[in-house]
Amino acid sequence: MDGNDQLGAGGHAQAARANVNGFNRATMWEQDQIPSETSDQLAEFAELAAALPQAFSQLSSALEQARAHQVLSMETMTDESDPAMAIGVARLHLEEARGLAVDLLKHLDAARNATAHTISQGVDDGQESMPWDQP
Repeated sequence: MDGNDQLGAGGHAQAARANVNGFNRATMWEQDQIPSETSDQLAEFAELAAALPQAFSQLSSALEQARAHQVLSMETMTDESDPAMAIGVARLHLEEARGLAVDLLKHLDAARNATAHTISQGVDDGQESMPWDQP
């Protein structure tokens, strides 16, 4: 059994955030990554983006189920007094996020496609290449 199988929904969301933050730290000072590696990473992020619309729809459904089957109230620290209204607003935002995730997938896939066939000839060391060095 995979260790991730024991995570609840919140644990998976936290792990996704932590993994993206780890990626950001790992690539912050990266200077010699070749385009095909970037293309592979873009493909992974496109896969992640492809899963987001379903996740947002399921979060919206969970809110609707809570609204329909639970006794809800609002904290006193908010101006909103109607939990059904708050859930409605959240669901509208989730629907918008779902559409943005679809757009994100399109952009990531286009970036991956643009870099997928780029070949690196190595690091430019600032020296002029000689004609016999040309491919």
